[in-house]
Amino acid sequence: MIAAAALVGVVAVAGGGFAGAEGPDEMWRERGLRVVDRAVRGDAECASHSFGQVQELLRAVPCVALERMIFTVTDDRGGTAVVFVAWVEFDDREKARGFKKVEDVHGTGDIVPLSGSLVQVKDVPFTALNYDSDVVDGVTVVIAEAENVAGGFTAEYLDDIASIAVRTPRP
Repeated sequence: MIAAAALVGVVAVAGGGFAGAEGPDEMWRERGLRVVDRAVRGDAECASHSFGQVQELLRAVPCVALERMIFTVTDDRGGTAVVFVAWVEFDDREKARGFKKVEDVHGTGDIVPLSGSLVQVKDVPFTALNYDSDVVDGVTVVIAEAENVAGGFTAEYLDDIASIAVRTPRP
């Protein structure tokens, strides 16, 4: 059901990386990784694309925009990780900070990731254990999560991937 819903309005882009001289491409390369596939979807509403306490908050304090991206990174040894990034924009700083405070607590819910099938991987359950977040422009909360697909990336390495991904330019 999520995969079917995710296909509506999705733009899939095969090939490597993100634009911008200061984008994360250089950071990916420094760690021996490259972006293989990615898919992006934008929505004007957030609550229906979330669950748990995060969803409750978004029903009470609606966002003004949501962009979600899923992509894969690979290394030269055949390792693959799938990465989910979401940009949740609010109309003021207090709402963004309140959302981040709830989102950052493990087990409070999350934004629903796009389907892994959009980037040629089976759906991988995102655990939010390999996670990072930030507030950009004062009103947009960026969340990033990474999960291993193949190759046995360590939890620490997946955390590092999430820390890079949270700096991905907004689509």
